[in-house]
Amino acid sequence: MRIKYRYGSPIRERLLVLEEPGRPLLFDADRGFVVEMSVRHNLASMAGTLKGKEPKKAAEEFRRLGKEVMASTIELADGKFMDRTGEMVEEVAKQTGIQFPHRLQRYVELSVLGPRPLDRWNIAVSTTSELRMQVFSCQMLKALQEAGVETKGTPCREFCLACFQVAADNCGLKVQSALEKSLLEDKVCEFCFRPVPGA
Repeated sequence: MRIKYRYGSPIRERLLVLEEPGRPLLFDADRGFVVEMSVRHNLASMAGTLKGKEPKKAAEEFRRLGKEVMASTIELADGKFMDRTGEMVEEVAKQTGIQFPHRLQRYVELSVLGPRPLDRWNIAVSTTSELRMQVFSCQMLKALQEAGVETKGTPCREFCLACFQVAADNCGLKVQSALEKSLLEDKVCEFCFRPVPGA
């Protein structure tokens, strides 16, 4: 990758010119990433492993599945399907020392996009003090309901929170993560991430 620096001022010397002659610069996730993630983590199969489990065992299984999804997300997003967005997020983090929220946000978004490309979601807040993600439709919840898995009380939060924790650990971030609203009760799942003060 060729990075050009222009101008002579101290600030402008640090600005990147986003060009790489002869190579397309893809900023969106590769379709192959979505296909491979969907094959690796089939929602109907995952939901089936939870059918009939008592709550404690179901919570453990949700956490296990969430960790597996994020492990695959990181492996593929930083390897075979690294895109221009990933390259720039890492470059900016390296140059500025600022890790939150952008490194975590990239993994969080890709972990939803990969196995659940039909979900409707939104990043509502993305600052250095808070990351807030809203999910308005969830194919995981739908798969659980179709499999006859109890969803009252949003036990699937364990899946998402475990998934996101793996991403935070991979980024070397200490964050407080919480589900503050749920689809079944509030018509939206809203996850909030905040850096742990002093960490």
